[in-house]
Amino acid sequence: MTCADAAEFDLKDKDVVSVKVETEGRALTFGDVVVRVSDSYALAMHIDTDESNAACAGPGTMGEIIK
Repeated sequence: MTCADAAEFDLKDKDVVSVKVETEGRALTFGDVVVRVSDSYALAMHIDTDESNAACAGPGTMGEIIK
């Protein structure tokens, strides 16, 4: 996330959070997600194919940061 995003969420680089994803028919919470902060980054989260399949997530799926 950008520095402005981090300030908005009251987070800093290397904080550890959870991210809750709710898709049709399934909810999944990813734990131990490390926050990376830089103005050259975007507010995005990369998950691998197995994680994506487990969450029934596709491009553009939104998540909720849980501190």
